[in-house]
Amino acid sequence: MKQGIHPKYFPNAKVVCSCGNTWTTGSTRELIHTDVCYKCHPFYTGEQRIVDTEGQVDRFVKKLDARAHMKQQEEQRKAARMSPTVSITDLNLGARVEAALAKAEITTVGQIMDKLQQGGDEALLAVEGFGRKSLADTKKRLRARGFDLPGEAEPSTEAPAAAEA
Repeated sequence: MKQGIHPKYFPNAKVVCSCGNTWTTGSTRELIHTDVCYKCHPFYTGEQRIVDTEGQVDRFVKKLDARAHMKQQEEQRKAARMSPTVSITDLNLGARVEAALAKAEITTVGQIMDKLQQGGDEALLAVEGFGRKSLADTKKRLRARGFDLPGEAEPSTEAPAAAEA
């Protein structure tokens, strides 16, 4: 063995557990402190207890709380995004379309949905300066926000029945 490169070895190093148990072993450290030993470890004792090393349980609980908080904020943002009180300017339809709707005193998404519910596409097309392209863009933006447009049937998940000959 080379001289001067190996750490000092203590053949009777003392090990002290947090439960008070002590024993000796060989080590490069003269005194060793441990949290769990064979006399207090749940595997050997059969006890049901949480061994919290360096606050790992606390960190995990904090992560769970942060996740729940983040999920709650996401739901709130989604609800605010689909609110009928959202202004038409938030849809980014363009200045001309927004001006035409404002002239007809339609300023919120809820009012657009009411118009579609009452008179269908024709009710919005009757607004001066609001044409088919504006209607298509408006519907596209409403669908992108998650709104269910009145008058549109839900897409069927069943395949159409084949005609028997």
